[in-house]
Amino acid sequence: MIKLSVYLFSFFIAASSYGFEANNPFDGVATGEYRIIGTVGFGSGEQQLNKQRDSFGYVSLGITPAVGVWQVELRASHFDDNHVTVDQVGLNFKIDFTLNCHVQCLYWMVGYNYADVDLNNVIRRGYWYREYPPFYPDDRYIYIIDASGSDTFWNAGVGYRIMWTQDFDTSLEYNYNNIGKIERVNLGHLRTLSLNFSYRF
Repeated sequence: MIKLSVYLFSFFIAASSYGFEANNPFDGVATGEYRIIGTVGFGSGEQQLNKQRDSFGYVSLGITPAVGVWQVELRASHFDDNHVTVDQVGLNFKIDFTLNCHVQCLYWMVGYNYADVDLNNVIRRGYWYREYPPFYPDDRYIYIIDASGSDTFWNAGVGYRIMWTQDFDTSLEYNYNNIGKIERVNLGHLRTLSLNFSYRF
């Protein structure tokens, strides 16, 4: 019985090791089996400060092993709801939830970004945010924000990818961007949902 148990254990370990080896992305990179991947995405976003959903888009250029599994990309994106504009660039990491998904796959992502933010006539209610705010004359708790600045922040999200061919795929991504403060104005988060088209070279 002990011999049988050891045999079965060895068999399963060997099989799982072979499966991991066949999909091991680190071996793929080490042997030069990696590809450049370009992506274009279109969708919508909502900035917490202004709470208006509007257009969002991005382009990226990344590298991925030929077997997939993970991707590192340099991304540039643009969001504009006519009052809040966010132009950001960042480094993004995408990792599949499993090592053996081929045609369809769930993945998660995390990244770090730099953004230029422009606030144009954003109306806020509450306490003033600087020493002499431009109050409305009949309500001292309403003010208008006109400001611009930059900040660095992290993002995280999830996606669902479908590989149509070895070179082309589409994906649906949800991303949470934790934007900070511009001139002491807390912008909160920027949430985006985009449909993306990717091609591997």
